[in-house]
Amino acid sequence: HWPMSHNAGKARALARYLGIEVEEIALSMQDKDHKADSFLAINPMGQVPAIKDGDYSVWEANAVLIYLAAQSPNDLLGQSAQEWGHITQWMTWQSVELSPVVVPLHVENYFKPVRGIDADAAKRDTALAKLSVLLKVLDDALDGKDHLVGDRLTVADFAVAGDFTHAKNAHFPLSEFPNVARWLAGI
Repeated sequence: HWPMSHNAGKARALARYLGIEVEEIALSMQDKDHKADSFLAINPMGQVPAIKDGDYSVWEANAVLIYLAAQSPNDLLGQSAQEWGHITQWMTWQSVELSPVVVPLHVENYFKPVRGIDADAAKRDTALAKLSVLLKVLDDALDGKDHLVGDRLTVADFAVAGDFTHAKNAHFPLSEFPNVARWLAGI
């Protein structure tokens, strides 16, 4: 994992929640550890998170979440085909819609300023406008609910909430979306 990665963070959070002991190996992106042959043998994309379990490896954050959740009896993967459909829907929404908007905001509003680099205002403003649309969808879905699917925590909550790891530092407009803010506080 890379300690600043929101995707690695959600995998780490789920492992802790489930009480799964994992050996965490922090990679240095600056030193290009994620492009070393030893890591590329686990994840040919050179991205975190990735898990190696004996001869088995899995990468892509949401696949890692599913693998972790399947390690023990729990309800995190749903109790019916309908719940699994909604869990998959939210996990897909997160990876296809939300993450491509969140990452530029993390970079422009948080990572660049920390390094003393000026943000690209056009990239930031475009991503912020898209984020507001997505937050409205999420806020509406969470109206009167504490979780994305059913009445309990699922991997969908971990998948989507992980994208908000740097929300405060990246200046996400969460105060405009009270259901999202409430849900995140609960998560």
